[in-house]
Amino acid sequence: MVAVLVAGTVTAMIVTQKARDEGPVAFNIKLKTKPGRYRPCFRLTKDDTLDVAIVDADGRVGKMLADGERLEGDDASHCFDWDGRGDTGEFLPAGRYRLQLTLEEADRVATSGERLRIQEGGPPG
Repeated sequence: MVAVLVAGTVTAMIVTQKARDEGPVAFNIKLKTKPGRYRPCFRLTKDDTLDVAIVDADGRVGKMLADGERLEGDDASHCFDWDGRGDTGEFLPAGRYRLQLTLEEADRVATSGERLRIQEGGPPG
């Protein structure tokens, strides 16, 4: 039993270290509020095909901003104008949300540490 626990712990440490060695997949993540809209922006470290989503505190997708879109890395900045409505067409409930990037080629998912505060009824006018 102890051997199984030790083996599992070592495996988890190796996987975690591998993820750390690969470095960040995105940088300059900014979740801005503009009059009448939200504007999440980021830069990628490498070109990739990805999904970009707004997720709640439990990781549930509230809005897909991009689905399988090819985006450039390096100096290219990627921004999305968003009116605060979810995929159902209604405004997302007030709360704190994050930007989640799912990179197909890098086979990684990254969720921003920065949170976007969504107000009741959408972005301020």
